[in-house]
This record gives sequence, C-alpha cells and structure tokens, in this order.
Amino acid sequence: MKAVRKLPAMKTVRQLLVCILLSLLSTPLWALPTDRAQAIHIESDSATRNDKTGITIYTGSVKIKQGSLNISADKVTVYSEANVVSKIVCLGKPAVYQQQPKVEDEIMTARANTIEYQLTKEIMVLTGDASVDQAGSTLKGPVINYDIKAEQMQASGEGRVQMVIPPSQQAESTR
Repeated sequence: MKAVRKLPAMKTVRQLLVCILLSLLSTPLWALPTDRAQAIHIESDSATRNDKTGITIYTGSVKIKQGSLNISADKVTVYSEANVVSKIVCLGKPAVYQQQPKVEDEIMTARANTIEYQLTKEIMVLTGDASVDQAGSTLKGPVINYDIKAEQMQASGEGRVQMVIPPSQQAESTR
C-alpha cells in the first residue's frame, strides 16, 4: 500500500471529516452551540491523505461548511497526530473564515493569505493582508494573532496596523 493515496474509501473520508471539523469547532468562543450538531460539507477539486504523516490536503476552490462556519480557500492542509487534528492551514488570495460566535453576535469574518489554526494551542494566526471584521469593527495588519482561550487579538508585523471602530461602539471601547 502506498503512503499517499486518493480518498476513495468512504469510511476513511467520514472519519477524517468528522475529526477535522469537530476539532475546528471545538471551542465555543467562535462557534454557535448548534454548529457542532450540523452536517459537515467539504468540496474541493481533489483530496489526498498520507496515512504515515497524518496529513490531508484539499486543493482547488476548497469550501467547508458546518452550521454558521464557512471556510473558503485555494488549499487546506490538515495535520493530525494519532487521529487527532492538531493544526489546519488554509491558503488563498485570500483564504476566508466566517462564523457566528454567539446567537446575539454578527458574523465574524477573518481573511488572510494564510490562516493557521493551531488547535492544541488554541491559537489562530492570520498572515498576509490579514483582517478580522465583526459588527462594523475591523482590525487589519500584516499578522493577526488570536488567542482563542484568552479571547485576545494582537496585530503586528512589517507595516501599519489599522483599526476601525464604528460610532455605535466608540463609547464602549473608550471605557
């Protein structure tokens, strides 16, 4: 058996998809509680799984949807260790991650050339023309780090960081 193979076996595909997206949605901070109960839909031009390395690569107009979660990218690479997803890397011009964090919140949209979600560290790193938009507020910068556990964002890198705060949120943000 070759180490690299196309994903024809439905059992393997289902197991992999469930592992990937359950791990993607493992934190309630960026997910509606009902999202995890929804079916997972992945579309791409091709998918390759290497059983030895635990790496799965989806290429060609990749679309992932589960509940309010929507990801679109040119390429999505999923890294797993012992059948547990540890990291997901989305590449695009830009790659886009959208999700409604809470029922009362508006949809959050993250865009970047590279979106790296480190599940074990609960960190999302947006690199290359990175931006996060929600409820009229926008944060832009070369690199945006989001510590999911601490609910903390930091923009940095070569170049200027930009923040837009709409009038409706200005009083709250200056307190």
